[in-house]
Amino acid sequence: FCASSALGQHGGHGGGRRGAPGSAGTSDSSLQDFNRALAVQATPDQASRFLSLAKSTEAARKQAQDLLRLAAKADDPSEFSRHVASLKDAVEEVQSGNRSFVKSLSKSQKSGLKEVTKKLDKADSEITKQKKVLDQSLGLPQGDDEGVASLADKMEKALADFQVQQLSLGKEMGIQVPAQ
Repeated sequence: FCASSALGQHGGHGGGRRGAPGSAGTSDSSLQDFNRALAVQATPDQASRFLSLAKSTEAARKQAQDLLRLAAKADDPSEFSRHVASLKDAVEEVQSGNRSFVKSLSKSQKSGLKEVTKKLDKADSEITKQKKVLDQSLGLPQGDDEGVASLADKMEKALADFQVQQLSLGKEMGIQVPAQ
């Protein structure tokens, strides 16, 4: 009974040194993770700019949600046009701020965040696509509330996906975003 307990504690048949190489690999992996985190860490200025950008994205999403509600009860085409123009301005501000932020990343940050920024770029492209469709919506016949609501919903979803990717970037950079 004692012999089998000793074998179990000793790693079985391998003589006890079985786990040593794996633990060294874990240590190297931890060091690599630490070095990567350090390389992509946001500067205080970047963190401040990012938080402002995150607020702009949230505001644009709220405008898209407002447009969706307005489309359900819009009586005044000029009010709708005003909301569309306001949403487009908010979206352009978000996209411009995002491009500027990504451009400001250091070489090591760009390298370490390549996958995350690629996903963010893809989400940004979807917003651009939805913005073009929204531009065309101004030509929709008055009373096409379903079409307008669908466009507003698609824009909100594009902004939501963008926000997820944006927050992922912030998280990778060690930026804590307060809950909305």
